[in-house]
Amino acid sequence: MRQEYTIPVKLDAKTFRRFCRFDMLRLRKRWVRPVVFALILIAFAFVALLSKKQEAGMIAAVLLVVGVGLPLVYFGSFFSQVNMQVERHQLNPPRRVYTLKLNYNGVHVTNNQKDEGQLDVAWKDVQQAFRAKDCIYLYITPVRAFLMPDGQADCALDELWAYLEKHMGAKARKL
Repeated sequence: MRQEYTIPVKLDAKTFRRFCRFDMLRLRKRWVRPVVFALILIAFAFVALLSKKQEAGMIAAVLLVVGVGLPLVYFGSFFSQVNMQVERHQLNPPRRVYTLKLNYNGVHVTNNQKDEGQLDVAWKDVQQAFRAKDCIYLYITPVRAFLMPDGQADCALDELWAYLEKHMGAKARKL
């Protein structure tokens, strides 16, 4: 196993969208509250219908519309924002966004879009890494991640993942 890996990341819209879905829906579980909200209002709509009062149908209809509509608006808004970010970052066609260098000291990130200093993060400070089918998500803080798509490193994704597991231990998880 080598001691240093370089990954010049060229990000595309599909990889970015897949990461956003993972981050919001799977990692942060932001789907739970809207779904629970919908289930509660749907349950109250059925209870209202069972009461057999004259206005029960109208109350049930309002509860159903709100209970189903608000979560749909929530998820629609999320996917719309992701699409706007894809446009803002001009990821269609794919473009170089940053270069990662992994070595025995940690992770070193160079931004390819702006003239910024290099970001250096020691292995002990890296939060976690997740291995998806064709990409690795490396979180250097709980809310900031760098993507390493398959085929962009100077090695195979399996070798890169083994290197991360060696340096991160239990903080590196397969999906």
